[in-house]
Amino acid sequence: MKRVLLEPILKIFLKASVIPSRSFGAESRLDALNLGLRVTARNNKAFLRWVLVLTIISPIGWVSAQSPVTKLTFEEAVVIGLQRNVILNQQKNQLESTQAQKLNAVGNYMPNLNVTGSFNRQEGQQANSTNGNLENLTTDYVGAQLNAGLTVFNGFRNYNTLTQANNQVMAQGYLIKRSTQDVVSNVANQYLQVLLDQELVRIAEENLKTQNTILEQMQGFHEVGSRPITDVYDQDALAKTAQVLLIRAKNTLLNDKSILAQTLQLDPSQPFEVIYPAMAADLSRYKDMSLDSLINVAMEYRADLKQLDHQAKANKYAFKSSLSPALPSVSLFANYGSFYYSLIAQDFSGQFGTTNPSLSYGANLTIPIFTRFQTKFQRTNFKVQYDNSLLNYQNLEKTVKLDVQRAHNNFISALENYEASLAQFQAGELSLNTQRESYELGISTQVALAQANQTHVLGSAAKVQAEVTLLFQKILLEYAMGTLQPELIKP
Repeated sequence: MKRVLLEPILKIFLKASVIPSRSFGAESRLDALNLGLRVTARNNKAFLRWVLVLTIISPIGWVSAQSPVTKLTFEEAVVIGLQRNVILNQQKNQLESTQAQKLNAVGNYMPNLNVTGSFNRQEGQQANSTNGNLENLTTDYVGAQLNAGLTVFNGFRNYNTLTQANNQVMAQGYLIKRSTQDVVSNVANQYLQVLLDQELVRIAEENLKTQNTILEQMQGFHEVGSRPITDVYDQDALAKTAQVLLIRAKNTLLNDKSILAQTLQLDPSQPFEVIYPAMAADLSRYKDMSLDSLINVAMEYRADLKQLDHQAKANKYAFKSSLSPALPSVSLFANYGSFYYSLIAQDFSGQFGTTNPSLSYGANLTIPIFTRFQTKFQRTNFKVQYDNSLLNYQNLEKTVKLDVQRAHNNFISALENYEASLAQFQAGELSLNTQRESYELGISTQVALAQANQTHVLGSAAKVQAEVTLLFQKILLEYAMGTLQPELIKP
């Protein structure tokens, strides 16, 4: 009977995550506790030894309590996560690269200018340019030249390259925006998980205190002969089990805290606890909105959808640009220069400024005839990239609609579950108070009191879990719609 009554409590306290798909070994921990519970039923001494082992392997909780505890709010956790996330910072660095690529594409429209200069001294046998004789001479040569070039037409490569670069910059910007929302969603999930663990530890501590108080009362009743010794034994087992639940809840809290600390890159030696965030006041507006309207909002605001759209456009213009090597190209050029030669009977300024300056200019026309199938090869590769990007966009469109539908359904369910948990908690509290008074008057039995206490514990845990789940489901719905705004979160 005791194991049947206690197993639902074990399942509530060992629930390891707000979202079941993100739990970390909750089933294995529950199996371990069920095994320990069966051992308890057979041998109370073995049960106490198991409690002692769990206490020994969990010293870190008592060690960390010796240091000052930092209060971490949800807003602070989000800001820290955005500042220290490695992937997000790498994507911001990548944005600088794509912007430089765009600047390079803009420069393709501009002329190139180069200034070259040279100095040469030659000693020994050489031809005298003034008389043609081979003589032992020392000659100096100084020259300078200004070169300019401008591409007039290169098969629309400049236009396609610039348009491609513009779309890549836009795509990278939307990727950063979506990655920012990813960080907020991930931090929120881990933060609220730690919050749930903290509340479950508090409930476990209250439950242990209550069980010990009832045990003391039963011992007093037994001493005066109003209760049998079996009631004392049963209540003692319940108190020991409550102690195990508290130890396991603390271990789960420490594990989930370490995951959050790793995400935020916090100092492991600095203990912290999270603060319960305020419940949002605009929860009902999502409940009243139709699914179609939520999907339309998501199609307009989802940053990852816009990122794939711009990436597909960038690949389209890269495909167009791959045809340029097969088209004619026209370019202009101009060169202006002068030189000084020591064998010429004229000073430096006269040669360099009057006698030797020269100007040349013209145009180049290139018509490709055969490129050894290189153009065909490049066009095929870029065509495949463009087609694949279109498939990715179409697939994400369907995924966005399913994400919104799933998040909306989960939000409605979480809201209804929260309302029901309030009634469950109030009923459990009333039942426990009534059964406790009845037991003290000798009207009720120890089993009825244990059942009432179990109902109260289940109601308390369900209420806390429903609150935390509702908070996360609101964030998850805004994340699915693409309307999550991290910039509005301030510490």
